[in-house]
Amino acid sequence: MTAHGKARLNRYGDLMAYSNHMHNHRRECIAGGIVVVNISPLYENPDAFARGLQRPSFKMEKVVTDTVKIFAEIPLRTESSEPSDRPEAIGVIVVDYDGVNPAKLATGPLAPLSDSAIHYENFIRRISDLYYKRFSAQ
Repeated sequence: MTAHGKARLNRYGDLMAYSNHMHNHRRECIAGGIVVVNISPLYENPDAFARGLQRPSFKMEKVVTDTVKIFAEIPLRTESSEPSDRPEAIGVIVVDYDGVNPAKLATGPLAPLSDSAIHYENFIRRISDLYYKRFSAQ
């Protein structure tokens, strides 16, 4: 969860840099990441610059949809010979967290669909399959 939309691209860059670092260290390693997206309009970022921030024209549905799309469109690496700056798997978890009460998993239309590569279960399945394929015969 981040303070503003610009940070989405920073997390994208972080994921690419992490993948590149890991794959440069060991080409056949499996790099993945989980992104948590908050849909609560009540959440107030605790950073000093964000306290009391008013967003009169803020459209949460559009921001969440755009954010999920950014991570869904990242090309995933399947073979260790593919570009090192690609992760093998990405999971996107959408939550409703107001900053006070426990977070609730969002399963509605803003969350990744069950057939999406970024759906959490598919993220886990993909990593498991790749580990088995790359390391079970060694």
